[in-house]
Amino acid sequence: MAFVTREALLALALASLSYSAPLIPLAPRAVALDNVSQLRPEYDYVVIGGGTSGLVVANRLTEDPTINVLVIEHGPLGAQDGGTAVPGLPVPDRYKRDYVSVPQPGLNNRTSPVYTAAVVGGGTVVNGMFFNRGSAADYDAWEKLGNPGWGWNDLLPYFIKSETFTSPSADIAAKYAGVISPEMSVHGTKGPVGSSFSNYQYPIIKNFFRGWNAIGLATQPEPNGGDANGAIYGPISAMAKNQSRDDASDAYYRPVAGLRDNFHLITEQTVTKINLDGMKRANSVNFVARSNTTMTANTTVTTAYATREVILAAGAPHSPQVLQLSGIGPKDLLSSLGIETLVDLPGVGRNFQDQPSMFLQFTCPMTIPYFSGSIVAYIPLQNMTSNYLQVIDRAAAVDPESLFPADCDPTILAGYRAQRDLILALYASAHATVQEVAWAGGNTVSNALLKPLSRGVITINSTDPTAPPVFDYRTFSHPTDLDTAVLSIRKIREWMASAPMQEVGPVETYPGENVTSDADLVAAIRGFATSTWAHPVGSCSMMKREYGGVLDPELRVYGVEGLRVVDASMMPMIVGSHTSSTVYAVAEKAADIIKAAQNATPRHSHSWQPPGPPPGQTFQPEAQQ
Repeated sequence: MAFVTREALLALALASLSYSAPLIPLAPRAVALDNVSQLRPEYDYVVIGGGTSGLVVANRLTEDPTINVLVIEHGPLGAQDGGTAVPGLPVPDRYKRDYVSVPQPGLNNRTSPVYTAAVVGGGTVVNGMFFNRGSAADYDAWEKLGNPGWGWNDLLPYFIKSETFTSPSADIAAKYAGVISPEMSVHGTKGPVGSSFSNYQYPIIKNFFRGWNAIGLATQPEPNGGDANGAIYGPISAMAKNQSRDDASDAYYRPVAGLRDNFHLITEQTVTKINLDGMKRANSVNFVARSNTTMTANTTVTTAYATREVILAAGAPHSPQVLQLSGIGPKDLLSSLGIETLVDLPGVGRNFQDQPSMFLQFTCPMTIPYFSGSIVAYIPLQNMTSNYLQVIDRAAAVDPESLFPADCDPTILAGYRAQRDLILALYASAHATVQEVAWAGGNTVSNALLKPLSRGVITINSTDPTAPPVFDYRTFSHPTDLDTAVLSIRKIREWMASAPMQEVGPVETYPGENVTSDADLVAAIRGFATSTWAHPVGSCSMMKREYGGVLDPELRVYGVEGLRVVDASMMPMIVGSHTSSTVYAVAEKAADIIKAAQNATPRHSHSWQPPGPPPGQTFQPEAQQ
């Protein structure tokens, strides 16, 4: 997540003097479909969503020239303009589709934003560009939930496959010896996504590291090698040659789309439904032009047919919406809206996770920040407090049933209990992080809780697919999250009070140095925290069905043939890092899984007609029910 200040823009102008090549907007090489009349009668795969994961999977599948893929994207093909290519500049609003949550009792009934992208390339076009990974234990926890093949050792080859890492210049390496010492064996050198370090660093960065070291948090020179804890200076998703953003569109679409006529992309379209045949096999997708702000009897619906599989990559906020509209989800919810339940999956939309964040304010004479890399502190619970075992004991004493509605499906509770036990084991580890602190010398210190125990939910409340879903983070519904939030603020104050940080003279202005008691800090947190660090995950989780899971370890939707989900909604537990590099790795692995299954998934020609209008005819509201 990028927090851009006016000082950052000034710094950007100064730092741009060090760029090795000019940042010139590029004309898109890609040849996207102009309209639905150019669709093929059928495709092997139809991908819903042209964001990070959708483009990765489509790219890898179309490496085989005999395989045809259609990607349907809600947003436009970006222009690679300054607002996205240049790190630190504000991203144009036309590339976003942001929402607000329902009022959160844990935040004094304030709402929180729900950040989503609406552009080819998805979140990698609009994010803060941090390109880091969680600790090995984070991914091993996925495997312990009943997902063989999804541990750290299994995912590391896919992190490597997606990346082209460029070591820092000799000057930067010498200046930050002991801070940046990448172990090349954990980095890729031939992947599509560039990761590198800025050519310019402000001197205050050294105070950042010396301050954390002074209070017992060690520097971690290689945060992407499986131990992400400590004060780190990690790479960003930028091309080393010109310091410009490298997003999924640049990495997986533009280089090949003009060369592969088996890779079709249609933009500014909204998927309304996945159609299942009588054998509950997904074989087609309905969609409408994005310009439709509501569905009426005159709305033209187009259907794209998949002879092998439909691949859902609409992102954690929207993938559960598409499933629920298609009759796949909690039966009680679907019945209340008059939608026929084709597959009763209580976990669709459940297990929704993000990382609550707080933005503390300081005055600081040295305020020339620049977005030069992932300069952050990742802090295990035992570094936050010597009483960490007491925190864990209090968390373990909370009855999971008290955290969910009385009518919550038993499988959801079973899955949460399994996760809770794994999270508390991670809390006890020196190699799993709970808090992130990001600061580059400006007036704002960003503070995020990386492994919350609270769980949210995403549901539809309308059969109109153009209506946004209902987002409920349920922030601080688990009391231990407030405990760790208080500890996180105290940790930042301890760091700011260190001798190296006092050299730059920071003075806390919010919540303010006079806010000291636990009760006062809790009151302040409820008043200024937000529910998100722009890392929504978990809403279509890969877990056992008896745990409320939606996907099996092959990313197949339970109870449906020919339907997988490959985006961040599959993560059963959020990792202790920013999520973009993990989404790349997940999608790379998903592509290999799908390729391996091709011999077992022969083509099915679309002899069956889905309910509702055929291509080019008008929408009938009852067809969605």
